[in-house]
Amino acid sequence: MTSNYYDYFLYSLLGVYLFCFARLLFQKVNLSSMRWLVGAFVCWPLFMLDEWLRVAHATSLASLYGLSDVFAVVAITCCYRAIKPMLLAYPTARKRLWWPTVVTALFQCTILLVPVDDKQQWLSSSPSGEPLLLWPAYLASLLTGFSVLLIGILITEHIQMYHRHLPEQAVDIKNLKMPKLAGVMGSLVGVAFMSILLVTAATFGFFPVPFWESFHHIMIGCALLVVLFSLTFIRRTAPSPLDYERLDEGKVTPYEISSIISKAERYTIESKAYKTRFLTLSEFCKGADIDPTSLAMALQLTEKKNFRRFIFHYRLEYAKNVLLRSDAKLEAVAKRMGINSEKFLSEYLVKHLNSGSSR
Repeated sequence: MTSNYYDYFLYSLLGVYLFCFARLLFQKVNLSSMRWLVGAFVCWPLFMLDEWLRVAHATSLASLYGLSDVFAVVAITCCYRAIKPMLLAYPTARKRLWWPTVVTALFQCTILLVPVDDKQQWLSSSPSGEPLLLWPAYLASLLTGFSVLLIGILITEHIQMYHRHLPEQAVDIKNLKMPKLAGVMGSLVGVAFMSILLVTAATFGFFPVPFWESFHHIMIGCALLVVLFSLTFIRRTAPSPLDYERLDEGKVTPYEISSIISKAERYTIESKAYKTRFLTLSEFCKGADIDPTSLAMALQLTEKKNFRRFIFHYRLEYAKNVLLRSDAKLEAVAKRMGINSEKFLSEYLVKHLNSGSSR
């Protein structure tokens, strides 16, 4: 593992890291997320400290061995704090989110109980087996894998919920999705799970892996680096203003439903909100003076629609009237409505006219 090929691989990873960090600084990512992203980037080389010691054959610094795993947990936690404002308009700061970091840091300190001579040996060959005797060498790596897995799942669930409710909070949703970030987080979860299996196998001596620690660091380090790189891209999102708990309960009176729908319809017609490209639920409700969650519930319980379908109904009516009363081409109308596909508008108009004639 300490061959020239491994050294070159680590140097290439460091080069990719520096490129990603420079990209973050020059891209001018959302300032509300910048400090968390910078924190995540700072943690990455600290997490890889054991590998830098191996490459440099720095046995004199063996006392620092095993004290860096917690930085992977800090990095993924910072990523969570950076991603959440992209998904929620009113993100809450949960103190318990830092519990995995605290627990991992406390148990990682037990590595200080290991003699420096043993650590010097482990720099050239990782320990294997004897879990009751060598548990300080394994525990921090296991906790790191579990923590990265847990927070990675949490981020993935937030992204999935954002995608699921996106039609309820925006009209033009195509450019507001984050499928690549969801895929990257899913890959991180898979890598963290494999890392847990690797460390567990080394702990109980199921099969000898002389350099399992390096594999553990490389697996999680590469996955984290991919996540960091993906977060350097500027994304347009529609942070959800919805209260998901209230939305799931759906408690609203018939009078409130009627009042909200009437208010929304009146505002849509008076302000011609259907002509606004990239209209979001937050912008609409601010102008109409309506609570976003109440409107989402009202649309669900009466029209069985979401905000996107509600606005599209008026867009299609507008398109139909323009096409019937003028010589405007379908392509021009589609462009005016912010629809890039003429075929898409044509198919929707056919469905809309058929549904209108069948009433």
